[in-house]
Amino acid sequence: MENHREDIELDLTEFDQPGIIAKNAAIVLLKNNLKRIKENENIYYDKEKDAQFMKKYYRKLNLHGKGKNVFYSLHSYLKKTHKNIIPYFLSKDMYLYTWVDLQPDGTMKSIYSGKINDPDTFLLDDFMTVNERYEKFQELNQLYLNKHEMLKRVKSIDYESKFNTEHIVPQSWFNAAEPMKGDLHHLFVCQPDCNTLRSNLPYGDHAFYNPESETEPIRNHCGVASGEYFEPEYGKGTVARAMLYFFVRYPDAIKKSIMKKIHIPVLLKWNRDFPVTVYEKHRNLAIYEIQGNRNPFIDFSELADVIWP
Repeated sequence: MENHREDIELDLTEFDQPGIIAKNAAIVLLKNNLKRIKENENIYYDKEKDAQFMKKYYRKLNLHGKGKNVFYSLHSYLKKTHKNIIPYFLSKDMYLYTWVDLQPDGTMKSIYSGKINDPDTFLLDDFMTVNERYEKFQELNQLYLNKHEMLKRVKSIDYESKFNTEHIVPQSWFNAAEPMKGDLHHLFVCQPDCNTLRSNLPYGDHAFYNPESETEPIRNHCGVASGEYFEPEYGKGTVARAMLYFFVRYPDAIKKSIMKKIHIPVLLKWNRDFPVTVYEKHRNLAIYEIQGNRNPFIDFSELADVIWP
């Protein structure tokens, strides 16, 4: 009897081989943006322009009520104004690396380590990773595997060949579904070893680790993954505000078993202890112009303590 492989329905977008045109388009876009920043620093973040957009965006919302009411008002509005739904591979390549995650000086920093690198390095590395994934998947596709084994092998490729991008809310928490997967508000540049170290652990503070202290030795440049929590070396306030946005934008997306493990008081503390930066304001404005919605915890960080008193 002839053996047939089961029909397998998988999202294999990330295993597609990138075209030279797409690669060159992203590089050209990046170079143009870097040139614009160098010529005019207001291009990176225009404070007056953003203030006008903020006033227009929030003008119909009441952000002074009870926490529960503010939560649901924001949820409805963030969903309504998220008009441009972008798939992950486009969010990452055409927006995150070319504009959204740039620092004021045109460099990029890994979200957990603060390691600085040229943005074209991250971009080219990811194109190489896509090619690597594509070749591995083509080899895999020649094998006669059942659905379970195919999923196992695909996950193995995903683990071995990581992109320079971190989902602040891990994909496994929401089954890697869109629009969550491609939502730029929780996508950040991240070196693969830090991505691997964090895995899908919730954030938390460790009593034996204080990365903000000048006397604390740098352990691995990424942070500490111990027990059930990961504490980053860098970027605490930024990741806290990104995760809080996700909670409001997608209140039912994260598995209940995972939500029970998330330590929201730690996120609120990080939000208070590490103020919003110009980098975050640039990201928020850029994503607003791309997706149509904003992160309210960047615009009004105090709202976090109103919603989660």
